[in-house]
Amino acid sequence: MNLPSLRLAHSPTLDWLSRAAANPVARHPKHLPETLDFSEHADLFLRTFHAAPPGTELGFPLVLEEGVLTFPPELSAQARYQAYHRGGRFLGTFHVHPADRAPFFDPQDLTAALRSDNAGFIDLLLARDRLLALVRANPYLYISAHHVTRNPLLLLEGHMEQLRRQGARSVDDPQYAEHYRQAGLYYFRRFQVALYEGDPQGPLRRTVTPEGSW
Repeated sequence: MNLPSLRLAHSPTLDWLSRAAANPVARHPKHLPETLDFSEHADLFLRTFHAAPPGTELGFPLVLEEGVLTFPPELSAQARYQAYHRGGRFLGTFHVHPADRAPFFDPQDLTAALRSDNAGFIDLLLARDRLLALVRANPYLYISAHHVTRNPLLLLEGHMEQLRRQGARSVDDPQYAEHYRQAGLYYFRRFQVALYEGDPQGPLRRTVTPEGSW
C-alpha cells in the first residue's frame, strides 16, 4: 500500500511528544497528558486498517522530523530502528490488527514495545473500531533484547495464563475482547505502561496510569 508521508499540525499532543522524546521525565505519570489526539490522521489509519489482508498487520513508524510528526510510508512497523532516522527522531510505530487478529496489544506487540533496544516510547494500534496508544512511562523497566531475540514469544505463556484467569474460553465468547484486554493490562501494570484509547476520529483518553516510583 502506497501511503503518503503526513505531518501532524502543531498541537498539545505534538508538544508533548517533542518533550517526551527529548526527556523521559515528560513520560512520568505526573506529566502524562490526559489525552492524545491523532484524529487529523484517522483517515490514514482507517485506510491502512481496511487495506490489511486477513492475518496481516500493516503499519509504519512514527518519526519526529523538524518539529513535526511524519509517517514514512516506505518503512515497516515491525523493523527495529535507531533513535534517529534520516535526521528525525524515531518515536514508535503504528500498526493495525484486522478483524481476525487480537482485539488488543498481543504478546508479540508487548514484547516488541518493552524490549531494551526499542528506541521509541509510543505504539499506536488500530484494532476493530478502537485506536489504542501504549506509552512506556518508565524507561528503566524493560525486557532484555537478548531474551526477546532468543524467544520472540517470551510473554505468550504468561499471557495465556492471564486469559485463563479471566475465564476466557473461546474467541466467540461475547466477553473475549474484554478478557483479552485485561490479560494484556497485567503487563501494563507490571512494566508501568500508560494506555490511551478511544475512537480514532477523536481524542484518546488515558485509561491506565502507571503506579509506582522511578
